[in-house]
Amino acid sequence: MRSGAEIGLVLRSLIEERAAIVCYLSGGDRLFQSRLRHIDPAGHFILIEAGENPDALSALVAMPRCIFHADAGGWRVEFVAAEPQLVSLAGKAAIRLRFPEVMSRWRRAHVRTSVTPSIPLQCVADSEGVMPFEGLIVDIGPEGLGFLIHAANITLEPGTLLKSCLIEVPGKPTCKVDLEVCYSQPVVLGDGTRSLRSGCRFLDTTGSAKEVIGFYIGAGA
Repeated sequence: MRSGAEIGLVLRSLIEERAAIVCYLSGGDRLFQSRLRHIDPAGHFILIEAGENPDALSALVAMPRCIFHADAGGWRVEFVAAEPQLVSLAGKAAIRLRFPEVMSRWRRAHVRTSVTPSIPLQCVADSEGVMPFEGLIVDIGPEGLGFLIHAANITLEPGTLLKSCLIEVPGKPTCKVDLEVCYSQPVVLGDGTRSLRSGCRFLDTTGSAKEVIGFYIGAGA
């Protein structure tokens, strides 16, 4: 979802329901919890509560881009907002972020399925491009949204198209799909390795992409 009007409608529902929004920090080892308080009518920025954990707050404002998760109206919502800054709202600390450029949502019954180490999903991204690279998809959702962990020296901006990505599904022929990068965020893996986690969506959820989704969310999950 990239339409500012559509994103604004979902954000307003988060305010109306006073839905909690969370951001996983330090590779998932720390959690920042907040609520959305204000949406700029011109669509330039949003304001969220500063939360109650000073350490998590400090970690959040040090990030160039934040990934937030929430539940609202029977949907799971995920959006990316950049440039967090501490500000004051009605005399209280708050965080200002740029208006989200991209958002995903799916019915609560269709959560993403983690790809376990026993059935890893290897991927050669942009196989027909100038600089193909190998990665690992770690979870998949019904809309085809996957997460790639790849070398930290690779930079993928939102909107980047990765054509002809080769995905190896255990026991099946290699699938070829096209992906669009939704966001990228530095992470620290369990062994201390620094990497980059990118959220990508399948541009077409039929054909090969449908096989991959079905394998992990359906009988193969």
